[in-house]
Amino acid sequence: MTGKFSFDVADGTWKWDPEVYRIHGIAPDSVQPTLEHVLGAAVGPDCDRVKEALAQMAVTSESFSLHYRLHAADDCDRAVVLVGESAVCDADDVTLIEGYFIDLTADVEAAAAEAADAAVEASAEHRGVIEQAKGALMLAYGFDANAAFSMLTWWSRNRNIKVRELAAQLMQASEEGAATAEGFRARVDNLLYDLTDRSARPLQESGAGDSSPAAAE
Repeated sequence: MTGKFSFDVADGTWKWDPEVYRIHGIAPDSVQPTLEHVLGAAVGPDCDRVKEALAQMAVTSESFSLHYRLHAADDCDRAVVLVGESAVCDADDVTLIEGYFIDLTADVEAAAAEAADAAVEASAEHRGVIEQAKGALMLAYGFDANAAFSMLTWWSRNRNIKVRELAAQLMQASEEGAATAEGFRARVDNLLYDLTDRSARPLQESGAGDSSPAAAE
């Protein structure tokens, strides 16, 4: 499940599409979404991480991605990724943050089995780049191994691209930005937002996710 959001930094108003409401366990358009809805659903210390990420986006035009745990209003626990990018006006002030909430719960639950299958089917060379890409995601965003692999398979399924090819793109981006920690994170952020934006846009237009199986390893 993928939903688009926008956050007006100047007046503090949020706009959610129906899928973001559902991810938060709220009936679409039943409430005016606020920062409190977002932070209140984040579990434990993840609340501070989300708050800090949004605060940082309010003063910088860089893209960002954040994996965290969410306890929704429908009493369901979900593993989500928040992906966004800031818009800057002529005065060089951030005016809008836009992006996506991605519900990876089902993908995370299946990740261990899928990873095992991929390890059997893929060659040693392909396993290596997939493991490197998982490691890059774990290092940059605090993902665990299953969440990192589920993110790769989510993109693979929605973009119809092999996991190993996606992993190779990710590693190329991370290696090009490896000169500094900030450069590494910026490179990976840009790639993640670009991939997510292009993969999620058709979902918003169609109103449904891609039900086709993940691309072959």
